[in-house]
Amino acid sequence: MDPPAHGQQRGMISDLFTYDHIERMRPKIRETVSHLLDEMLKKYDGQPIDLVEHFSLPVPSYIIYGILGVPFSDLAFLTKQAAVRSNGSATATEASNASQELLNYMGSLVDQRSAEPKDDLISHLVTTQLRHDNLTKADVVQMAFLMLVAGNATMVSMINLGVIELWFKHRETQLADFRTDPQGLVPAFVEELCRYHTGSAMAMRRVAKVDVHWGDKLIKAGDGVILANSSGNRDEEMFPSPDVFDMHRPRGAEAALGFGFGAHRCVAEWLARAEMEEVFVALATRVPGLRVAAANEEEIKWTPARKDVGVVELPVYLG
Repeated sequence: MDPPAHGQQRGMISDLFTYDHIERMRPKIRETVSHLLDEMLKKYDGQPIDLVEHFSLPVPSYIIYGILGVPFSDLAFLTKQAAVRSNGSATATEASNASQELLNYMGSLVDQRSAEPKDDLISHLVTTQLRHDNLTKADVVQMAFLMLVAGNATMVSMINLGVIELWFKHRETQLADFRTDPQGLVPAFVEELCRYHTGSAMAMRRVAKVDVHWGDKLIKAGDGVILANSSGNRDEEMFPSPDVFDMHRPRGAEAALGFGFGAHRCVAEWLARAEMEEVFVALATRVPGLRVAAANEEEIKWTPARKDVGVVELPVYLG
């Protein structure tokens, strides 16, 4: 979406995702993380348990459902559809059907909030935009659907990748440091995680409408283009030893591109940061025995190369 429509629609929800608003939400985020961690610990029987199914997927899902105003009774159904849609092993038909189920659900929820608004994002769009003919019902449904799915798969992946980096690849070094001061070190850890693993590296796919000269290259009309912000995050001129994960990396004026750049920078960046911070602090403080159930990286079930980096499942020991 291009200006001015992009700015108008972003402005309709941006106040709900400011740093200050998210900080006021942080206790609820922490409560959700703690509840889902409790549920996973209850199910643990000493054998490896899938972190994706029991924790990484529900955490961001439940939090965004709360923002949208989804009734608690519907969480399991929506989480199941979101799992099918974001699962790297799902077929195109399965993912498409799951998306349609989510769209149908959002359409019904918009109707409910039109009849009886509450204190949630969909009600906000209904009362401030739909009733004043600034948006159609289809617009509200699409915006709600986008909020539901846009960052969900990315957040699931970032939680899993954070566990792999800290509790598997750097267990004896950076994890040991992290455990000494989780609350103090978690912002730097999340920053480095978003640099090292660009969650939406494959998201910016475009088709040139006209011939475009870029440096000494010609991008012809009709050519497909992938904007590799992950490459920028490994720019050796900005990040010394860019292929090394180091949460103690000195930070200067450089900016990683994990959340994009410019007008289209992720509107929910502060929400994503808060979720990751609460997740990793909770895991470090409440699950001291957390270990990835793999002898080496080859045993980890990574998503297909055509997908954003992530894992299909992540068996872990909790004690």
